[in-house]
Amino acid sequence: MSFTTKLGDEFLRVPKLDASGKDWPLWKGRLELSLSARGLMGHLTGTALKPKNPADGKSAGWSPTADEIKEIQTYEKENAEWLEKDAVVKQQIVVMIPDSLFIRLLSKTTAKEYYDTLKALFEKRSLVVGVEL
Repeated sequence: MSFTTKLGDEFLRVPKLDASGKDWPLWKGRLELSLSARGLMGHLTGTALKPKNPADGKSAGWSPTADEIKEIQTYEKENAEWLEKDAVVKQQIVVMIPDSLFIRLLSKTTAKEYYDTLKALFEKRSLVVGVEL
């Protein structure tokens, strides 16, 4: 992928999130910046939508036309690319959180779900910390 060759690993590194979430605002900002630099923010925010399978909703006996076969082939390529990019974002998150937080993400399937789970845990806490400062 082109985004891995453009930027060095050190540039994209995000420090590990404290299990208490005390550094959530800084961690969140660094994560978002790192993903923006690689063109992957849409997987975090949910704006990079998973491609729609053209075969969804078709009957079991459906026989695709030549054009539909091309659509399916395009879908398969786009879906594989989407899944790979989403996995990169999930990996970025997972390597930067402690195991105690990773356990909470195991049942989630997308990077957006990972991020939303962490946000739900720490957004309100970080507001309290900000007000106390």
